Amino acid sequence: MIKKEPNHRLSAEEYMIQQRGKAFPEYFFSFLKLYLQRFATAPILPPDDRIIRLKKDFSKITKNLCVKEDHCEENVGLVLVLSLLESSSRKLHFFNTKIMALQLLLDFSKYLTTDIILDRIVPYMLHFANDHFPRVRAELVRVITQCLKTIKSVPRSDANIFPEYIFPSLSNLTQDPSAMVRAAYAENIAQLAETGLKVLEMMQRSDLEEKEEEETDSTTFQASYDMELLSLQETIQQKVVTLLSDPDNMVKQALMENGITRLCVFFGRQKANDVLLSHMITFLNDKTDWKLRGSFFDNIVGVAAYVGWQSSPVLKPLLEQGLNDTEEFVVYRTLRTLQSLTELGLLPKTMLHEFLQDVVPFLAHSGIWIRQGAVGFISAVAKTFNIADIHCKLLPLVQVFLNKSVLQINKEVYLLNALEGSVPRKVFDYILKSNLLGRLFDTLQERQYMRKVYRNKVTYSEMDESMSQIFRKLSSLGMAEEHEDKVLAMKDYIIKLHRIRAGSSENEPRNGEEMNRPGEINVISVRAVTRRHAELERSKDSKMDGSTGTPPSRGKKKQQTLDSQTSSSMNPEWKSMFGSSDSSSATDSPKSKSIVKAELQEKKISSSTTSLTSQGSSNSGSFVTMSQGQISIPEGTLARGTIGAITQDMNKIMATRYNPCKLELRNLVHQQRDRYNDEILSKDLLIDDLSPWESQPPLSNWRPKGLLVAHLHEHRGSINRIQVSCDHSYFATASNDGSIKLWECDKLEGKSSINRSKQTINLKDGKINSLVFCEGSLSLAAATENNNIHVYKIESGKANAVNKLEIDKDEFGKVVDVTHYDTGAQSVLAYATVNGYIMGFDLRSNKEVWKLKNDPKKGLITTCAVHHSQCWFAVGTSSGSHVCWDLRFQLPITSIEHPMGARVRKLIVHPKEQSWIISATQGNNEVSMWDVETGARRKALWASPAPPLSQKQASNHSVYGMHMVMTDNNVIMLTASSDMRARFWDINYPANSYIMAPAAMDPGHQPSVSYRSRLIEGTEVIIETYTKKQTLTSEDIPRCGPDTPAIGHHDVISDINTCMASQCLVITGSRDGVVKVWK
Repeated sequence: MIKKEPNHRLSAEEYMIQQRGKAFPEYFFSFLKLYLQRFATAPILPPDDRIIRLKKDFSKITKNLCVKEDHCEENVGLVLVLSLLESSSRKLHFFNTKIMALQLLLDFSKYLTTDIILDRIVPYMLHFANDHFPRVRAELVRVITQCLKTIKSVPRSDANIFPEYIFPSLSNLTQDPSAMVRAAYAENIAQLAETGLKVLEMMQRSDLEEKEEEETDSTTFQASYDMELLSLQETIQQKVVTLLSDPDNMVKQALMENGITRLCVFFGRQKANDVLLSHMITFLNDKTDWKLRGSFFDNIVGVAAYVGWQSSPVLKPLLEQGLNDTEEFVVYRTLRTLQSLTELGLLPKTMLHEFLQDVVPFLAHSGIWIRQGAVGFISAVAKTFNIADIHCKLLPLVQVFLNKSVLQINKEVYLLNALEGSVPRKVFDYILKSNLLGRLFDTLQERQYMRKVYRNKVTYSEMDESMSQIFRKLSSLGMAEEHEDKVLAMKDYIIKLHRIRAGSSENEPRNGEEMNRPGEINVISVRAVTRRHAELERSKDSKMDGSTGTPPSRGKKKQQTLDSQTSSSMNPEWKSMFGSSDSSSATDSPKSKSIVKAELQEKKISSSTTSLTSQGSSNSGSFVTMSQGQISIPEGTLARGTIGAITQDMNKIMATRYNPCKLELRNLVHQQRDRYNDEILSKDLLIDDLSPWESQPPLSNWRPKGLLVAHLHEHRGSINRIQVSCDHSYFATASNDGSIKLWECDKLEGKSSINRSKQTINLKDGKINSLVFCEGSLSLAAATENNNIHVYKIESGKANAVNKLEIDKDEFGKVVDVTHYDTGAQSVLAYATVNGYIMGFDLRSNKEVWKLKNDPKKGLITTCAVHHSQCWFAVGTSSGSHVCWDLRFQLPITSIEHPMGARVRKLIVHPKEQSWIISATQGNNEVSMWDVETGARRKALWASPAPPLSQKQASNHSVYGMHMVMTDNNVIMLTASSDMRARFWDINYPANSYIMAPAAMDPGHQPSVSYRSRLIEGTEVIIETYTKKQTLTSEDIPRCGPDTPAIGHHDVISDINTCMASQCLVITGSRDGVVKVWK
């Protein structure tokens, strides 16, 4: 090949034949040449396909090249295939082929020598350290760790490969944006540290062997080794500290569970204590991640064993915290840790005595694994104690929880077999959640003392109603007298656990009306916060309240306090521009036509003066007068009506210089305030004109007698919805017969001989599922089973169709409920579909204004309601979920689950309590009032023979319709049930409740019904109970004659409502198409 004469040179093919068996092994001709030729001839495979082909043919390659894992020096033929792999790996596009390439590099490294691994494989692996796929970067860490683990010797030129090349190339992975990559680095950092130390020791050993023959002083090499070891430890320490301080708990857990003990050996005892143990202790501060806390106790034993018995004072408070953890998994891991530390002899005897006091009560714990953990620790302690300690200190503590004597207490099996029964789980959980825990334990101690005093039959002292109720509940859950002693034994543990779960302690300060909760900031109390916003709605100040001669109400006092506090912390420039909260207009006062007229005149005058001053200021150089709320005009100035006088008075006011941007901002705020006030005024006037019901509510002693005044049977199908207009002049009924009928309220009081509907609207679109009045009862919207929503104008004598919404049934599902609210600027028709969509449609602009998607895991939507403030929206589902949505941010606020997962049939918003919703659920005629702010069930109505709020359904009857009425000083709930009865519930005085309209099939002399209130698990429940039939006297027996026709309903009452004519009337509709009016 290097001969001068070209004619003397042979061809490449001839040289290959000549060197066959010499320079070219036999496998080159039989396999390698033909195999590599496939990748060089057309069609040329892309890099990703080459990697896939190599991965598929790897076993064939190793077989034909006769490679052996224990003879790496002979596997030189594999280097040619490695070149093909490396050239293709730098041009890959897909993450799966990149991971495949890393796996191939690792497989190739098992058959190649160390110099080839370090020079030709490791650089190509580290090329993926900056890949944009997180999974590739994570796989790189695992692959390179396994690859470097197999090296057995290192050339002198690569002695510093770890501190100078490997770790600097991986340095950015500790701050990688993906937690998956950081966790992978944490899993392998211990192995990388061990491999780096092994390389350093190999180089030190080879240097000592080379210098032994020259008889050179070895102290020089020892000093060099110590310096390099210190440098390596500092490098690893930086990485470990960063990973231990990672914000993601998954990274911390990965580091602990994958070699924390090996890192202790690598760092030495001092650094293991200063670096590792000091950072691991902070993991217990995380109160939300119980897996991290459990992992801490799983891995602390190795660290403590390496640090030695000196770590026991540090570990003691950590172990005590673990024993009082809220998660039983962490408690169990703590007990196992105590057992291991005891067996290793790392805990002194005095400390073991203290831990025994805390652990022995766990022998009666409801969790079987905690009992097993406690038995393991006690057996380990018994092995370390002598006979005197066992009989004098250990057995007296344990004997209370044993049903027989145990000689070999150091045997776990024997001790487990001798244990008495544990406290039932339901009893333990109920005691833990009790709000009267202190009184409960006092009562239990008193009962225990009585049992010790009286040997035979025990007579306990009487308890108050709350304690009696708690003990009845505990007895129903299975607690007996033998369990009371066990509960008392766990008194300290239960109290600590109760305080931790409740998030409070005995020394927590209580100031004012409410406490500061962890994680919450009371903005009102923080006076240093500078206010940088302007209020659109400005409340009356105290002077204006005093001028009318009426004292400010409680709500106004609270608002004045808030305004004064926020005004004191307001930015001074903002205060001068927009005015403080004290100088506010009387927007909140009751509006009349004269007041509105005066305000509009004042607005015109003030706007004219503002424009004049602005014009003058622009000519004189950015001088602007004070804000509108701060202008003081002398009395009588407006009466004179001269602009010159106004200008003369205003020139006396101090002027303030503003930038143009501040001037524009001030004008914008005033413009928005005027717009907001106009909307509020128009809305209040509309409400005042259309709501005589709110201005004249029923009397406080209103109790309908159940007298039937009208029986209407024009519908031929089930009544699905009854809606009353805002002015209570008429009401509408929707039916399965596809029609809507309008009825005049004042003609249904029993004065007219014929009761007929005023108007009938035939939709001819299937059954009508839902109905709602819109736009001040001037429109009516109805949803049909064909997934259409029809909107009709009913302001004239005839209803006219104005809109029709066609909802895509395949995409959104069937419309289940509709409701309406008016913001002033928008008239929003909100509807919910069975597929979880909640949408709002503006009837004025004829467009969709918002769309929400409920989580399908919560169940199918069955009903919905909008709050009076128009800020949030609530839906009920078939799985018993109550989901509340914030309409401003269009986000779910909270979700409340029914304990039984019962279907929500009807949902309304409480008219008085701002954060309450009322839902009727399937079974037991149950109605619950939920506080969406706290998620608690505040009140419940229960008309069923089953025990109140029980887990079983004794009655299949459910409430289908409900309506809440607010009187002057009372709250009344009307419910319509599938048992064909309409009930009157007096929320404030439950004993005044009664069945307003019995079913048609009820006997004339039915058992008397009584109502009473009980407090069950923190919920006030109003219960309906039946007493025995009274004995009929001769006067009570009806005389012979024709039977009086039944006035009640013959089928399920599907809805109920009220209307105000000359008196308050109750309207009910049933499934047989009958509408009845009661008084």
